[in-house]
Amino acid sequence: MSAAPKATPWTTVEIRELFKSFAILEALPESMIEHLVTAAEIIDLPANTQILQQGQLNEHLYFLVQGHVGVYVDSGRVSVLQDKGTIVGEMSLITKNPSSATILSETPATVARIDSKVFLQMEGPERDLYLSTLYRIYATVLAEKLHATNQKAKRFEELTINLTAAQQELQEINQNLERKVEERTQKLENQNAELAASKNKMEDMINTKRVVFEKLSEMQNVHLKPLKTYLDEFRRNHPEDTSANQLRKAVFEVQTLVGPLAEKYSFEQAVQSKKVLLADTNRKQQLIAKMALGGTGVVLDMATTIEEGRAKIENADYDLIVFDAPNLELANFASSKNPKVGLVLMTSDQVMTYLPALKALKTTPHVVSRDDSDRTFTVKNIATTVTKILTRDFFGLEKYLNFGVDVQTLPVVSSRQRQDVVASVLSHFEKLGVRRANRDRIGNVLEEMLMNAIYDAPIDKDGLSIYNHLPRTVEFSLKPEEQGMVRFATDGMLIGISVQDPFGSLRPNTILKYLEANYSGTAAEINAREGKGGAGRGLHQIVENSDLVVFNVDPGKKTEAIALFNVEVKEKATQNPSFHLFMKGQ
Repeated sequence: MSAAPKATPWTTVEIRELFKSFAILEALPESMIEHLVTAAEIIDLPANTQILQQGQLNEHLYFLVQGHVGVYVDSGRVSVLQDKGTIVGEMSLITKNPSSATILSETPATVARIDSKVFLQMEGPERDLYLSTLYRIYATVLAEKLHATNQKAKRFEELTINLTAAQQELQEINQNLERKVEERTQKLENQNAELAASKNKMEDMINTKRVVFEKLSEMQNVHLKPLKTYLDEFRRNHPEDTSANQLRKAVFEVQTLVGPLAEKYSFEQAVQSKKVLLADTNRKQQLIAKMALGGTGVVLDMATTIEEGRAKIENADYDLIVFDAPNLELANFASSKNPKVGLVLMTSDQVMTYLPALKALKTTPHVVSRDDSDRTFTVKNIATTVTKILTRDFFGLEKYLNFGVDVQTLPVVSSRQRQDVVASVLSHFEKLGVRRANRDRIGNVLEEMLMNAIYDAPIDKDGLSIYNHLPRTVEFSLKPEEQGMVRFATDGMLIGISVQDPFGSLRPNTILKYLEANYSGTAAEINAREGKGGAGRGLHQIVENSDLVVFNVDPGKKTEAIALFNVEVKEKATQNPSFHLFMKGQ
């Protein structure tokens, strides 16, 4: 046990009455009960005390008297025991194998502990009765587990049937679409003289296409995404059960077919006729923006100076305004006219040059770094940024990778699990052939991101931090509602990792404050003044070791930090921090 259990001085009579109240011991004769009473020890356990350790031999039998204890397999919580008289440790005693799970008290608890040596000393019928009782318990537990497994198998069979039906429906839709397109095309070729009729038929075809794409989008968002999320959750909770792997593979294959069409349709609908103003002093960047957004349906206006930008804002209502650092003061003017307008600072300047002016704004805009020397990434950067803000869909590692990548997930359940998560992610990328230099960077960044999610992100109902005052060496388990998630993947060009937490406690001024403090060397002083346990260099380390960092924050609900790395390691041309900051609701 890892905490500080305390033996409680119960009398023999009290222990005897306690054991007689356990339903599991009703079959034992009085003499056996007396043996148990003689060998029993009543122990009070503080919360978070380890009773059994997965992988270690066990020589004790436990009966739960009161409290809640959690069952963890490979650091994942699989169940909670809370019924009086529940038996713990019988499996490992019978099989003489190491414990298959870690048992942890989640509340203050009391257990009756019995050393197995007392049973080894029994002889004759009593020993046989003890063994038969344990085997009966063992058989009962196995039967219950088998029943649960059968129920899961039944659910998966139903899901498979539904998926097959959905695939058939998709095939029929595609066949109908192809047939109708062929029919319309043939009719247009044969009826050039009938322009009015051709126009009506074209409109019918467009309506059919819209219906098809709406169905594809519904299938992707309402059925396939939740199903894949469910299967990923099942795999995390039951790593030993491989029955979901084939079904997950089938879902992913369908998503690969449906996803690009559904995403394209959703994007087109979201940005259609939306007005965007780009105020940029660099005319080359204006041309790149035209390339990125041309043909999307966005109405794009350009401005070079503050005066030109003010005039355009005065005479038009924009959905989104993107500006560089020299045009930063347009943010106040635009928000005073329309508080709901989206604002984005897109710049290649060093953060220290524009930070004072940024902090002086009434509303903190989204912040997007760009690399003037990387034209290809800048085009994708602009398209991704505009899409996220206009669709109000900020979260997801997939937005920065080519479509079709299989994103892996791992839960974040405790501080001591941190190293195991990092090791699993690095092992995954090593198998894919990612170079050691990149794996070292990924490991450093992921470690800092996990530290933030575990120690800094959790807050109570009053918004006060729960764990960030603790030294980073202190180990503890996160409550289920505090647990986050690690996601990771590569598309062959970029490697992406992300860490989410369910709090949304990160604020724009916090990110900017620590970046400013780290580049001026005062971060440790801030942490010491605010009573935090770390050195204050976490955000700095994340930004400096990544090729791009994206912070997505839904205040009070969720934070997602995404770090991206070029598969081919490149030397940084400058020391500018490369990061994006998106705040939902801004």
